[in-house]
Amino acid sequence: MLGPAVCLMAAVSPVVGGSAEAASALITVGLGLSALTLGAVSVNHLDIAPRHAGMVFGAGNTAATVAGLVSVPLTGWMLQQTGSWPLVSGLIGLHFVVGSAVWAAWVGD
Repeated sequence: MLGPAVCLMAAVSPVVGGSAEAASALITVGLGLSALTLGAVSVNHLDIAPRHAGMVFGAGNTAATVAGLVSVPLTGWMLQQTGSWPLVSGLIGLHFVVGSAVWAAWVGD
């Protein structure tokens, strides 16, 4: 999850020099790296509660759906207030970093 954070932050940084192509490529790579985490997320439900993996998966999926419903209007509001894509990308990158830290803290053997 750190790879997507780095890609998003690089896409809105001065490193790309205002190049839409470079920013688009970095966002694409970041989304690809994010997609690679999906397999691990699905397996973790079995590790957490083997007998109730379906219920745990449903709860996690519900939480993710609610987050998606909230994040779209929140992003629009932030852009209207600030006009800052770096702020939006920074918050998404922070989300990836915090998620990585929480996962690393809770992961077992």
